[in-house]
Amino acid sequence: MRKLSAVVAAAVLCGTLGASAQEALTFKGEVVEASCFKKGVAQSTGAAHIACAKDCVQKGQPLGILTEGDGFVKITGDYAANKYAKLLDFIGKQVEVRGTDDRYLDYSRAIKVTSIKIVK
Repeated sequence: MRKLSAVVAAAVLCGTLGASAQEALTFKGEVVEASCFKKGVAQSTGAAHIACAKDCVQKGQPLGILTEGDGFVKITGDYAANKYAKLLDFIGKQVEVRGTDDRYLDYSRAIKVTSIKIVK
């Protein structure tokens, strides 16, 4: 019985520590589509690319934020639901996203976005 109590206590402690270890992140950059980003910055950024990015998202491609210091970071979480429906109006715009550190399906770096706003 004592062993079971110790195991339960350890599991609760690890779960608590793991939850508090979620790192809050803030990134500033442009919302871009991932497959075009692989072709280069010029092919994935700016107002001229918005229509193409929206088409690619409808085909299942992910969105991310292109930052100056951190590079390309994919977006996960509620903002990625329904083919990024909440983010479509932000494509090609400079934004500030807040959220927690995450990994995408292919284990690449991602942010689980909790808020987004346009910046100048």
